[in-house]
Amino acid sequence: MLIFMITGKFKKGVVALLLLISGVTASAGDFFFGLNAEGGNFWGNIPGIPVYFINNFLGGSALTTTYDWLRVSDSQGKIKVDQGNYFGFKAKDLFRQFGYGITFGYQPRYSVIGVYVTGNYHFKQFKMQPNRSIDAMEKYRLPGWSAGIGIRLTPFQSMLEEKDWSPIVEVGSTYRQWFSVKAPYGNDANQFGKGMTTRLSAGVRVAYKDGATGSITLGFDLPHYNFFNRDFEAPDGTHPYADIKSKNYGVSLSFKTEF
Repeated sequence: MLIFMITGKFKKGVVALLLLISGVTASAGDFFFGLNAEGGNFWGNIPGIPVYFINNFLGGSALTTTYDWLRVSDSQGKIKVDQGNYFGFKAKDLFRQFGYGITFGYQPRYSVIGVYVTGNYHFKQFKMQPNRSIDAMEKYRLPGWSAGIGIRLTPFQSMLEEKDWSPIVEVGSTYRQWFSVKAPYGNDANQFGKGMTTRLSAGVRVAYKDGATGSITLGFDLPHYNFFNRDFEAPDGTHPYADIKSKNYGVSLSFKTEF
């Protein structure tokens, strides 16, 4: 009961803010809301199955499947990173990366522009050889959080009115930070970078006969910071990531249904 009370207050607060910004009259069908679930395995978003049923109960949906990869190199070239088998069916592959969160947005049925906000918990694990002189792979386990905001553009709203579908473009910006990590160099979260990532997405928005609308989009995540903190100082006084360039890119497939 407490969860639904908090969720209700959150929804009312965001609705009031969006209405203040938009200055237009809105109906319930102008909003989309859902618990997010993201996974990083070919066989589906298994960690997100409970979220699917909760979203059905709430009457909304916001499901995302993500494939991301670390690109790491130094002055000598590419550094070996083991992110598991994307097509694997073992627990370590199915749960190598997952996340949960909330998406809430506002876009009238035939409006050109809409907005959304997100908040998410993430978990990521991988192995890497941070020291070329030592032939050993170190384990990294990273929980983290992110918060973001974005806009949704339906440039051909007349097409949505006449044909019940239209191309859609989304541009969002997200801030991400890791915490309570298990990693080399004293499990210090400062060895990882934090900052903004831009998500550029394109897809299709559909108007259903019952008055609701939905969308499916394919997005690309472009980070604006190094995954490893190049200024990090280890307990022994060295800077293990000083010569390392690292980016965590991602591709995502997202489904949203307005309620």
